[in-house]
Amino acid sequence: MAVTRFAPSWSTLLAGAAVSSLTSTRLGASPRLKSLRTIKRIVALLLFLTWRSLPFVWHVDLFGLIPLIRLRIWLRGVEKVLAIAKNPFDTKVTTKGFVGFDAADWNGHMSNSSYPRALDSARFKWLIEVVGPAMGVEKIWSPLAQTAFWFKSEIPAFAAYEIDVHVTAWDDKWIYYTARFTTAPKKGSKERTLNCVALSRSCFKLQGSRLSIPPARVLSLSGVGPDRSNWERTLALRKARKGRAWLKYGGEKVAHLAGKLPAGAEFKEVQEWEDDGMSVYEERRLAGLAVVERFGDVSGWEEL
Repeated sequence: MAVTRFAPSWSTLLAGAAVSSLTSTRLGASPRLKSLRTIKRIVALLLFLTWRSLPFVWHVDLFGLIPLIRLRIWLRGVEKVLAIAKNPFDTKVTTKGFVGFDAADWNGHMSNSSYPRALDSARFKWLIEVVGPAMGVEKIWSPLAQTAFWFKSEIPAFAAYEIDVHVTAWDDKWIYYTARFTTAPKKGSKERTLNCVALSRSCFKLQGSRLSIPPARVLSLSGVGPDRSNWERTLALRKARKGRAWLKYGGEKVAHLAGKLPAGAEFKEVQEWEDDGMSVYEERRLAGLAVVERFGDVSGWEEL
C-alpha cells in the first residue's frame, strides 16, 4: 500500500511553534539544569505527538466547522455551499484527515478505536452541509442510534485519508448514511484504496421535543431535491413562520398512522402539506433499504 505522508496543517504548525517556544529557554550548563532541559524536551515532544487528544481539541475540531461553513456561505452564497437542488444520494461530503501518533496502534496502523472519533467530524460536516438549513433555522438535531464498521484494509500510521459520507436510505423515522474511508491509490491503480466502510443510523428531532421528524421532510426543508422547488417552498414557509410546523406535521402524521400520538392529541390533515417533494427518489430509497435491513438486529442484546 502506498503511504502518503501528511502535510502539516496550520494547527500542527501552531502546535509545533508552541513546542519550540517551550524548549527554547536557555538554561545553564550545570548537570541539574541539563536534566531539567531534557525533561522539558521529552514533555514537549509528547505534547506535540498527542496534542490532538488534549482536552477540548475534539470540540474545536467538531464545532469549528460551523463558523467555517458560515464563512463559505458568506463568500459564495448558500446555494453553492449547501445541498440545495441536489440529489441526496449523489451528494458526497468529504472530510480529510491523517493518522497521527495518538491515533495509531502498536502495529503502526490507525487504531480501530480512532475510526469512530474521525467519523464524528465527518458525520457532523455532512449534517451541516446537507441538512444545515433545518438545523440552523428550525432547530433540528440528530441523535445517533447505531454505527457498524467493516474494516477492509489498514491505514498506516502517518498516512493521509479521506472520508466520503453520503445517504444510503431512509424510512419514516431513520436515515441511514454510509462513510467510506479511503487512502491514496495503490501503485498502478487510478482508484483510491478502500480501507473501511461505516454504516450509521440516526433520526431527526425538533429541539425541545421527543417527536421524530421523517428524514424526507428534513431533507426537503433543507432544499434537497431534483430542482429548486423544495427550497422555494421552504422560503415561503419561513416567510409565514411555519417551517417548524411543517416539519412537526410530518412527524405527527407518522405517529398518528402508527397509533403513537399522545393521549388526547388530535391530528388534522392539511392537504397542501402532504407532499414532501421527495417521491422522485423512491426507487433508490427502497433499494437502499433492502441493503440496510441487514444492518443487524440488536433486539435482546440488553439481556446478553
